[in-house]
Amino acid sequence: MFGFVVHGSHLMEFARAVGDFDLVFEDVGRLAATGPDALVAPPTFLMAADHFDPTYVRRPRPGTSWLGSRPRDSAQQSGFHMEQHFTFRRPVRAGDVLTAASRPGATWEKSGRRAGTMTFGETLTDYRDCDGELVATARWVSAMVERKPDAPSPAAAADRSSSRPAPVVEHGSAAQDLTVGSAWTVVLVEDLTRAQIVMYAGASGDFHPLHSDDVYARDRGHAGVFAHGMLTMGMTGRAVTDRFGHASVRSFGGRIVSQVWPGDTLTARVEITAVRAGDDGGTLADIALTTTNQQGVAVFSGAAEVLVDESECPRQDSNLRHRL
Repeated sequence: MFGFVVHGSHLMEFARAVGDFDLVFEDVGRLAATGPDALVAPPTFLMAADHFDPTYVRRPRPGTSWLGSRPRDSAQQSGFHMEQHFTFRRPVRAGDVLTAASRPGATWEKSGRRAGTMTFGETLTDYRDCDGELVATARWVSAMVERKPDAPSPAAAADRSSSRPAPVVEHGSAAQDLTVGSAWTVVLVEDLTRAQIVMYAGASGDFHPLHSDDVYARDRGHAGVFAHGMLTMGMTGRAVTDRFGHASVRSFGGRIVSQVWPGDTLTARVEITAVRAGDDGGTLADIALTTTNQQGVAVFSGAAEVLVDESECPRQDSNLRHRL
């Protein structure tokens, strides 16, 4: 268990790292404000709480051997972050002082052709405010594999490349598009740079050498460094907040499907899958999300639930927005 503070300047840094260039994140007055109308964090921002975790292993710590400096252990089982999910009781805002407490969740096994037996495990983290009220819960799903996954066959890769969904032209406002089956696409990043990967490492606190050290990555069988899966998810979240606003998000989660490399261009497809009345009033929409690279290969598959009534959850700034 550890405590942390949500600083407005940290929200600005994190938003930039995931490609959220809403000008509200550069408004000094909003960055400094606290209280119920303070700046709302991007939906994956709670990953950055790791900066405050005194035992976090993906950050070099005095007196502790850094994993990037350790020799490769061929007998060590391989593992990776497979899924991440967030459920919000209320938005996370600048000025919040939160406590994070983690606990183990479910574990299960599955056999696969490419990696042998896979062992899955959940870690659940509750984030509470100073009054002990639950603000959000995060669910991290990791997978340990029997062996490094075999490369997919050329035929399988070709099948995945040919399965890219047809582009959907975006039109209308969120309210006008609020019908089941409404869909649109959002270009998240063109030619992803190593600099943005470094920006995300700094903003999130995840300094794993697979995302920064070419020698380390190649020694472990990769072509080089690649993006954090949570960077891909964070950029995908922008496809939701651009349309519905940051304060609207009630849940956001999904599966990290494939690696994202420097130079990739990512596009998210957003589809309304259900519209219903919320328990506390207002209208909720379920959203399906698929992010693909320039070859049409899916790299992230997820879902979100948003409160769509504009009077209930206005955007932080519905008019001022720019792109680099």
